[in-house]
Amino acid sequence: MSEPIRIVDFSTHLSGPLATHLLTELGAQVVKVENPRTGDGNRLDGELIEGIGVMHLALNAGARSLTVDRHSEQWPEIVAACARWADAVVVGQRPADARRRGMDFATMQAANPRIVYCALSAYGDQGPWRDYTAHGQTMDTFAGLVPVEDGGLQPQTRRGWRTAGTTLGGVFAAMGVLAALLKRERGVNHAQYVSVSIWQSAMWWSWRDLTTLANLGTPWLDYTDLGSRYSFYSTSDGRAMLCAPLEKRFWERFCDLLGLPPGWKEFGSWDATAMCHGAGEAYNHERPVIAAAIGAHPLDHWVPLFEAAEIPFAPVLTVQEAMESEHAEVVGVLRETTVDGKALRIPAVPIRFAEDDENVPGRLPPLSPPPELGEQRDELLRELGIEENPS
Repeated sequence: MSEPIRIVDFSTHLSGPLATHLLTELGAQVVKVENPRTGDGNRLDGELIEGIGVMHLALNAGARSLTVDRHSEQWPEIVAACARWADAVVVGQRPADARRRGMDFATMQAANPRIVYCALSAYGDQGPWRDYTAHGQTMDTFAGLVPVEDGGLQPQTRRGWRTAGTTLGGVFAAMGVLAALLKRERGVNHAQYVSVSIWQSAMWWSWRDLTTLANLGTPWLDYTDLGSRYSFYSTSDGRAMLCAPLEKRFWERFCDLLGLPPGWKEFGSWDATAMCHGAGEAYNHERPVIAAAIGAHPLDHWVPLFEAAEIPFAPVLTVQEAMESEHAEVVGVLRETTVDGKALRIPAVPIRFAEDDENVPGRLPPLSPPPELGEQRDELLRELGIEENPS
């Protein structure tokens, strides 16, 4: 059996811990290097669950904690030992701060000439914004993603909105680490520097708009403009469902299912993309007729009919409804960990490994609990070959 990948996480808060947690879920051994006073900042962040922050629960389960004060005499020794032990390190600092704190690429490379070093920062290593200090929403705001509602003298972020860059930055960091490790496996025999910008990750989230704006000067199409055949309709019990019979075969079944007027089956243009969205004035007559048909029955009436007809559709669910669905249970959207003897659930990575397509696992086994601050300090110092120094 192959040895697991070894990751040392020098980052704090969200993007870096999310990156290393994804690697934990994919089988890596992760050591978190934390300051001995507050840890990585996640431990009491957000709602408390069994006395720990939701971020600590979701992002640190399965990891081990090594506490060390970066102002201590042992700091350089421990950084070097971590670099020698690790296949990859994740550092969540502005480049200048990483150098000042002795956890920069050159320092790690000196200790391990084959190290994969992932620098995860707000705005990247280059450009006029690289030294800006930042928190979660700042990168998304600079990326044009934040929906701000008019609040007079105090505009407000729309309720329910969530940042994209901080999460995607973690995903891209994990991808970058894995890609670099694969390169090493295939013969790259030197240290590799992986740079990930949270701001650029947020920009990437708008990839469709970036492409059209850069080349046509216009944003990508808005979903509300896509037409009668890719639209939401209300059911008689006040629910909403998305109907998406875009391909001709789906549209024909949709017409039969709803009893739409004769001749509608052939009305449309499927030549360019094999899809017809029902957009434009020529299709304005469709929406009220479809709305009346869907609105004549409750959601529970339509779900089995659309399922049986194999027409693309989706009831509008809340996050809680989706989480509690039978499908979420079977595929294992959540996995367990344990805190003080109590089973808790956290989101599971949506990746499964199997030897064939007939035996793909659903629910993943439990992860070890998120570590207490410095819980594995002694054992990790022994693994790193460092003698304890009380000072």
